[in-house]
Amino acid sequence: MPVFPPRRFTPILISKISEKYMKNITLEAKTFPFKRFIVFTGWAETLSRAAEIAEELKLAVYVVGGPVRDFFLEKPVKDLDLVVEGEAEEYARALSRALSGEIKARSPFLTYKIVFPGGELDLVTARKEVYPRPAALPKVSPGSISEDLYRRDFTINAMAVGLSGPFKEKLLDPFGGLFDLESGLIRVLHMNSFVDDPTRIFRAARYAVRFEFDLAKETIGALGRAWTQDALNLLTSARIRGELLRVLSERAPERVILCLESLGVLQALGLPEPPAFLEKSLKIMNEKTSAKVLLKGLILSLTRAEAALSQKLGLSEKEALEFQGEWLKLQELLPNILAATKPSQRFRLLSGFSLPVLIATASVEKDFGERLKEFLALKEVKPHLTGEDLKVLGIPPGPQMRKILQNLLYARLDGKVSSREEELALVGRLLKKC
Repeated sequence: MPVFPPRRFTPILISKISEKYMKNITLEAKTFPFKRFIVFTGWAETLSRAAEIAEELKLAVYVVGGPVRDFFLEKPVKDLDLVVEGEAEEYARALSRALSGEIKARSPFLTYKIVFPGGELDLVTARKEVYPRPAALPKVSPGSISEDLYRRDFTINAMAVGLSGPFKEKLLDPFGGLFDLESGLIRVLHMNSFVDDPTRIFRAARYAVRFEFDLAKETIGALGRAWTQDALNLLTSARIRGELLRVLSERAPERVILCLESLGVLQALGLPEPPAFLEKSLKIMNEKTSAKVLLKGLILSLTRAEAALSQKLGLSEKEALEFQGEWLKLQELLPNILAATKPSQRFRLLSGFSLPVLIATASVEKDFGERLKEFLALKEVKPHLTGEDLKVLGIPPGPQMRKILQNLLYARLDGKVSSREEELALVGRLLKKC
């Protein structure tokens, strides 16, 4: 497990790597097992075709970032990122035709997404970036591959493999990314990295947990500089929300949250310490739970449903206030819910609350997790008899039918009936009472 700085640490504003040196670095190609690489990625045919088209158009094209990093780590390559030195649009059109795909998205940042049978890839023009102010989106312009690598977040993501051009089938590693991979270190490329883009702090935490890496001294120094400029609070709520969604995509999101807390992120955003039972509450949710619901549950857990903080993490004002009202109501009912003896009683008490609020409550209340787990299981229970069956029995749609179906459900939840025959008998008794 990586060792992180304490919650309240003294910023270390030092760097062993000269920013001037990095900006003026000369690219040197390293020998590289290219054929093994393209087979390992699982994109051999796609990359071979990409290389052929690049040669035809006389363009230098590179595989960059994650695929190169994950090859050395022997981890599955999930995404394919290509960088083109020169005009990328013509290359993007030619490659999409060759792959029988289409360009699905273009952005002002000179990027293209190509979707084709069997997958998709991101294609970008090699570029340089200028950040007009801390935490602002960058102004981009075409650049060289060395400038493109320098604009990246960490050394382990600033490596490239040539598909064509002067560094064909070679590895470019100008900032020592391979050394940092072997050393288990996450190192920024310059001291203003987190000031320019504070979302990189979230990424550093995700990588630290995913790869079990430590943060290099330069990274801690850059973090200190970001804190002195209050960079995190310059991010829009939408960008923070996006980063939290990425946290949830990790194998152990609760560990990433603890890492963010140890780096001072939660403190900088004005949030309390992570709830004690966050891991348990997230694991209770199954594969049927949408990422959107989980994200809202995580936000409410981190903010304890305090509306202003929830908005800061990406909820709208309306939903933040609604969730806060639900949260307060649930806190009042909590003793009754925990004391209820019948499953149907607990089900009725919880049915009026949204899943995000239930997730958040389970993250802070020790005994509520079991109630949430039971509630999710009870939601799957349905009576054998339906409204159509009751119509056949002569019961018309309306309040009486709804009342009978409700009673059937509660009887099923409490184990009083289990078969169709028992439900029919219960309906008969209910009709006699009426």
